[in-house]
Amino acid sequence: MFLTITGASGVGKTTILKEVSKRLANDPSVKVFHFDDMGMPNWDEVEDTHKWQEDATIGWIDKLMTIAEKEGVNILFEGSTDMKFFVQGFEKYNFLDYKILLFDCSESTMKNRLKHRGQPELYTKDMIGWLNYLRREALAKNIEIIKTDEASVKEIAEEIIKRIRKDNSLRT
Repeated sequence: MFLTITGASGVGKTTILKEVSKRLANDPSVKVFHFDDMGMPNWDEVEDTHKWQEDATIGWIDKLMTIAEKEGVNILFEGSTDMKFFVQGFEKYNFLDYKILLFDCSESTMKNRLKHRGQPELYTKDMIGWLNYLRREALAKNIEIIKTDEASVKEIAEEIIKRIRKDNSLRT
């Protein structure tokens, strides 16, 4: 089973997944991966950022499908990527045992979080546009939205753990 989480910068993906990872440290049935662990390119050198994101996301899915199959584990994967690229990666394998979640928060919460973590420069019109795009896409595709400013990190982490352990019947 794959549980994939996306959202704009500052919505709480990394913070919540760190809590999840801490709680699952001794659970060999779940592996947690972060999109940014692959390293990010110098964006000034990338001709087509949309194509880069698509290729990188599908590349991650390729890698994670191999890990899940070889090790028989559930995968929890987060990254600020377009949901359609997750779907394309899974469709490549005719794989249905996945669920996509969108982590979301208000613009003011995002702004405060980015400022608090020392990256206020990320709070831009483009980032707000990305936040709104992801919301629209989630609503259009009936993807569940988790409002990270309406519950504590621990509460959301516990819910994520329940979902990844629940069973292998989650589908988008």
